[in-house]
Amino acid sequence: MSYLLTVSGLRGIVGEGIDPQIVVRFAASLATLFGRGSYLIGRDTRPHGHIFVNAAASAITAVGGDVVDVGIVPTPTLLFNVRTWDGGARGGIVVTASHNPVEWNALKFVRPDGMFLFEDDVTRLKSIEMVEGWEWAKWNRIGKIEQFGDAIERHVQAVLRSEFVDVDAIKANRFRAAVDAVNGANWFALPYLLEHLGVEVIRLYCEPTGIFPHNPEPKKEHLVELDRLLLNGEADFGFASDPDGDRLLFGFKGQGLLTEEHTLALAAWTVLERKRGAVVANLSTSMMIEDVARHFGVEVARTKVGEANVVDGIIRHEAVIGGEGNGGVILPDVNPTRDSLVGAALILTLAAHGELEKALSSIGSYTLLKTKVKLQGEFDAQKLAEHFDDAEKFDFSDGIYIRFSDAWLHIRPSNTEPVVRIYAEAKDLNAAKKLIKRAESALKNLWR
Repeated sequence: MSYLLTVSGLRGIVGEGIDPQIVVRFAASLATLFGRGSYLIGRDTRPHGHIFVNAAASAITAVGGDVVDVGIVPTPTLLFNVRTWDGGARGGIVVTASHNPVEWNALKFVRPDGMFLFEDDVTRLKSIEMVEGWEWAKWNRIGKIEQFGDAIERHVQAVLRSEFVDVDAIKANRFRAAVDAVNGANWFALPYLLEHLGVEVIRLYCEPTGIFPHNPEPKKEHLVELDRLLLNGEADFGFASDPDGDRLLFGFKGQGLLTEEHTLALAAWTVLERKRGAVVANLSTSMMIEDVARHFGVEVARTKVGEANVVDGIIRHEAVIGGEGNGGVILPDVNPTRDSLVGAALILTLAAHGELEKALSSIGSYTLLKTKVKLQGEFDAQKLAEHFDDAEKFDFSDGIYIRFSDAWLHIRPSNTEPVVRIYAEAKDLNAAKKLIKRAESALKNLWR
């Protein structure tokens, strides 16, 4: 079996990298790590998700924990409910492989505070699993399993109560929005939130089949129908999410879909207009977020890639908002995790206040290219740095981040695949392409 275990969870191809036996081991380890109590389990719509929910639930109850099965819900919904569970929850598991193809699945482990495991938590979890450090409960200490159907309702109401979401202003505009949920976990939740905001919803691929009608990663090139609908003026706004509902892509009438990097920048504008404070983003996030922060006179703190790392940065810097440039918006006021429902509500608030065009005009024009190469040997960031003597600064906290005067390059091993990811951003396409080529050349020299 070949699986990956990182702060992004336990991930693999079903039957090859992940199976019920592995799930049992790690679920039992999680319940041993955090102790007896209630564990919430939810999943996305993948057709094989139920077998891993059942395996995880059996393992947790077998070591004496109780399980609350919340069904098919977006990932941020599960985390919100863990954090706010009446009486307290000991943790949770989301069964989802996010934007990976349908043959993949994963377990994302949740702490009692409703956040994903930090690196030290993952180390402790792995240590328990390696030595089978759990103890099966006696017959009279076996936990119970219950179903809970109001997880989405609780989450939606929390978004609507946020001080940064202007429900009345959004309702007054009577917007019309199209949603492409890629038949994933957001099939119900995102349209449901929008309807609570008085938005008329056009549904594209909002059925819980788990069969993705196109590439499930929320990028403009994968969302031809949604983009066309906006360009034709059939909706004021368009929203697309990934299969587990933590990332969001946005567009508007006449313009079509924007890049995934715009999502965090626009959401941050909404928050900073109301409340100044630090902003946190990972190293691979566009310079757009720096433009927004500069407009409001605040700082951007950068972290390693990985949601848990961004959340840790938000806590350390007491940030008002943070996230990742892949469409992940984290508003600690509501939910310390990437949350597409929060992102949609913040952007609609911006539009309802008539600030969308102003925000877009204040954000610079950049080209951000992303590619990946197969990991072919040891990754040595210090040796890679020798190929970039024109850099202004380096950051070695996550692979190597190379900052130039008006561009940057980030080269890092993936948390979810055996590849090295390369990100390059510059003010024009040719400059970004040159940075990508330099990175690929440096890696080839490293692996000779």
